[in-house]
Amino acid sequence: MPVYHHLGDIPRKRHTVFRQPNGTLYYEELMGNKGFVGPSSLLYHVYRPTEVREVRVVKQLEWQSEADRKLCHRHFRTHALAAAGPSPTVHRTPLLFNNDVALSLARPSRDDDFFYRNAQGDEIVYIAEGSGVMESQFGDLPFQTGDYVVIPRGILHRYRLTRPGIFLIIESSGEVRTPKRYRNDYGQLTEMAPYSERDFRVPQSLPLHRERGEHRVAVKK
Repeated sequence: MPVYHHLGDIPRKRHTVFRQPNGTLYYEELMGNKGFVGPSSLLYHVYRPTEVREVRVVKQLEWQSEADRKLCHRHFRTHALAAAGPSPTVHRTPLLFNNDVALSLARPSRDDDFFYRNAQGDEIVYIAEGSGVMESQFGDLPFQTGDYVVIPRGILHRYRLTRPGIFLIIESSGEVRTPKRYRNDYGQLTEMAPYSERDFRVPQSLPLHRERGEHRVAVKK
């Protein structure tokens, strides 16, 4: 069931002239995972979001599959796994992967001084421990232990930690959505679903940033 939500000032109609208080135009951006036909949102920017000064490779990601392909029992002692680094986004330890999904673990202990965007998959981040706020283009979303944070691909975001944590990250090559068996003909979650619409939370505040300068963005692809 589609849910409409908006924050900040928006024009009365879509795709119309929308001016800032000083008379200059806001820049409209359509963000979606299937162009004009899939789930999408309209964003309005003070400055052009396409202003890029430099693009370079930071590092290569090498996920090596196990040579022994026998099907057997596995026990992943993730709490005993050492931290790959302090970042919640670039310091992740791979656990399992195939062509559809990838699981990794992060033990973030400090905030990133850059923004992050996953350009190849949706992310579900299970907050096993920790708390904080996820800043994004869509607003600030507080999280705490036990939450699942769903981040569609391409969303620019950054974590602000109030308590170090343990994150289980699930990357999906397909769109993350509620299973069809839990939806009725109108898209509403049924009584048999393990969760309901009241369990979903969306950003409630949208700080406006007007500062200029250079800002680093790490893009995974």
